[in-house]
Amino acid sequence: MGSCKICKKPVSDGIHLSDGGLIHESCFELIQAVEKKIEGEINDQQRVKDTLALEINRRYGLLFKIKAIFSKPSIDLSELEKNLISYQIKISDLYDKLDSLKRTASQIYDLLLTYPPDWDYRREKVVERDGNQCSNCGGHAHLHLHHLVALSKGGNNKIENLKLLCADCHSEEHGERIFTYSFSDKETAFSKRISNIHYAIKNSRQIKFDYKKPTDNEHHQRVVTPSELINVNHIRDSGATLCVRGYCELRHAERTFALKRMRGLKVI
Repeated sequence: MGSCKICKKPVSDGIHLSDGGLIHESCFELIQAVEKKIEGEINDQQRVKDTLALEINRRYGLLFKIKAIFSKPSIDLSELEKNLISYQIKISDLYDKLDSLKRTASQIYDLLLTYPPDWDYRREKVVERDGNQCSNCGGHAHLHLHHLVALSKGGNNKIENLKLLCADCHSEEHGERIFTYSFSDKETAFSKRISNIHYAIKNSRQIKFDYKKPTDNEHHQRVVTPSELINVNHIRDSGATLCVRGYCELRHAERTFALKRMRGLKVI
């Protein structure tokens, strides 16, 4: 059992990260909820600030000064200006909190095995870095954001692991696979594989998949009754690989399989 990268409390089952770590689903949801809450507070405070600024500008106008001769306003201009400064400070403090939270969230989003909630922001940063064009052919139409090292092969969502590709070049990178580039569910094939394994474990079901060991020349079908998802440390370098442990019908024994070496996984 490891510790959650967010709250540091023990976690045995949760959201798996590309570096082999885990986070509680509740912690992940809390980060996003707090982020939305702060953004809402900023919008609320900004509306009040804008209203105050408009009123202050109105009071500096000639028409208001004439009316004020006959009817003095209930709140002095100096008081309004103090309130405006107060709201400016509040908004600045909220932005500082939001920036700090976003930095923390970004470090987690870097390691998600799905498309992160700030995927559109990451695309903007890649465009700022490389220009709004395909990194391979220089084209400008139908641009997709592509992982240099796939999530299923130990990659991550860091800006340095992302580049823009046009639809044709993206298809070539993935063995002529056709992309619609519809990521509304923010889920990858690798994360779907994890979800299916979780489902099989929870419901005592078997999984069937084709598997290729490093020493094999081709894939071989395996039927496994999964018992747990585990992280196996790399032998030659740092990091870990997400694996499933379970009873293998072919070997009639407990075996461990790396998810990145599977294809066509189904729950049976």
